[in-house]
Amino acid sequence: MDDCFLKRPEAGDEDAVKEMLQTWRAYGGRMNPGLLRRFDGDYPRWLKLLDNQHRGIDTGEDPAQTLFLLKREDGAVLGAVSLRHALTRSNWLDGGHVGYGIRPEFRGQGYGNRILRLAVEKLAEMGVKRVLVTCDSDNEASRCVIQKTGGVLENHTQDEDGVAIDRYWIDSER
Repeated sequence: MDDCFLKRPEAGDEDAVKEMLQTWRAYGGRMNPGLLRRFDGDYPRWLKLLDNQHRGIDTGEDPAQTLFLLKREDGAVLGAVSLRHALTRSNWLDGGHVGYGIRPEFRGQGYGNRILRLAVEKLAEMGVKRVLVTCDSDNEASRCVIQKTGGVLENHTQDEDGVAIDRYWIDSER
């Protein structure tokens, strides 16, 4: 697990990203983070979109955000995480600073814990002292990952679609 790291997608990751997305779609369910869902098959255009998101260009009312891949030294892409540089009203309620997901075939192996710990470290480097992480209330696996990473439950609420949400804060300076 120590051979895992976060890295922004680059041109050489195209095949690994496409394989990850194909596996994820075949598995079904919601794909997180949302920037993965924005991939339309044109990898260079998607990289440009990610760069614009990182720099806060053409984000509308959304904050700048940076997508990282969770990679192993052997080049395998295990998951992805999107870090929102700031909170807006919308992601204050649902989404928080972090949106993460692990490829279905790698779930239950501790990679969720690893990606969230690395994400909190990156946010600390960006100056975010308290990290808001949310999950659907019925997502036991994500709740366990958040709590294991130091998440303290603030409250239970609902998103705009009426989905029950749990909101946690993680102190990035611990």
